[in-house]
Amino acid sequence: MRTSTIREEVQDYISQADERFIHLVYGMIQADKSSEFLLSDSEHQEVKKRISRHRTGDSKSYTWDEVKKRLQS
Repeated sequence: MRTSTIREEVQDYISQADERFIHLVYGMIQADKSSEFLLSDSEHQEVKKRISRHRTGDSKSYTWDEVKKRLQS
């Protein structure tokens, strides 16, 4: 389904929704706007750089079992 179609359906639904639902959606929007998990541009670039190094084999990675063993020692 196209995003524009979904938007139209959501808008139609919200225009007819009860007060409780409207407050719930509004709370979700506010939480998304103030999310502490958003990365700055420099953090995003660092993540991209690390992913690239991982894919090319330039950085060391560990299996979950290796991580658990290191934590237990």
